[in-house]
Amino acid sequence: MRFMVVQEIRIATRRLRVFGIVFLACWTGACASHRQTLPLGPGSPFPDFKEAFTEVITRYCTLNTLLAELRLSGRVGDSRLRGRVLAGLAEPGAVRLEGLAPFGPPAFIFVAQPGRAALLMPRESRALVGPSAIDIVGALTGIALTPDDLRYVLSGCLPETVQARTGVAYGQDWWTIETSDGSLVYLRRVGDFRRIVAIRRSGWLSEYSELSGRVPAQVRLTSNSASGAVDLTVLLSQVRINTTLDAATFVLDIPPDAVPITLSELRARGPLRASVEGAGR
Repeated sequence: MRFMVVQEIRIATRRLRVFGIVFLACWTGACASHRQTLPLGPGSPFPDFKEAFTEVITRYCTLNTLLAELRLSGRVGDSRLRGRVLAGLAEPGAVRLEGLAPFGPPAFIFVAQPGRAALLMPRESRALVGPSAIDIVGALTGIALTPDDLRYVLSGCLPETVQARTGVAYGQDWWTIETSDGSLVYLRRVGDFRRIVAIRRSGWLSEYSELSGRVPAQVRLTSNSASGAVDLTVLLSQVRINTTLDAATFVLDIPPDAVPITLSELRARGPLRASVEGAGR
C-alpha cells in the first residue's frame, strides 16, 4: 500500500489526539521554564574530543530515514507559527510533509527529491511544481532549509562527513566541539552517554531536550538574522528511524484540474502561519 508507514502514523495520531493535546500543552509549559544554560568561557583542555565526537555521531546519527509527527509553535519574523505536520525524510535529499488539518484532507502535501519538488493544497486544488525544495519549505514555514538540513536539524545530528577540529571541556558534564563545517556542537552527559544538546551554526542555534530516545523529542530553533527573528519549538512524536520507505512516498500526483499557485502567493499566505492567524481570532 502506498505511503503505508505515513498512514499508520496518521491513524495512531488520531487515536491519541485528545490525550496528546493536553499532554503536550503541559509539556511545552514545563520545558519553557527549564531551558538549559549553555556553557561559556575558555573552559579547559579536552584531549579526547575527536573520539567523543565520533562516538556520538556513530551512536545517534546513523539515520537514513526519519518519520515523525511534528507539532510546531513559535514565531518567524512578525508571524506566529503553529501546526501539525507528518514528516518523512530520507537521504539523499528526499522529503514528504503533510500539513494536518483538524478534519478532512491535509492542508498541504509537499514532496521533494533532488532536482524536483511539488506542492499540492488538496482543499483548494492549488499546486506548485518545479521550484527547489528549499524555496517551498521557506514559503511554508518562513525558514529555508534543504531536505537534508531539515533531517539534521530535527534529529540533532550533523553529516557524517563533518569532522571535529577542536574541543573544550566545562567540568565533568559539558563539552563543546568546533567542527569542519563551522558549527559549534554542545555535548552534555545524559545518563551514561554524551549527547548533542545544541548546535550553533550560520546564525542559527538549535537546542535539543527530552533525550530519552535516540532522536530528541523537542527541538528549539532560534535565530536573530537580518531577515527576521525566529523562535520555533518542534515536538516530535510517533518517531521511526531507518524505516524502509517506498519510492512512491516522495512522488505526488497533481490533479489535472489543479490551479497553479506561485511561490510568491504561497510565501504571502504561508499555510502554517495562516492556520495560526485563523485559530487566534
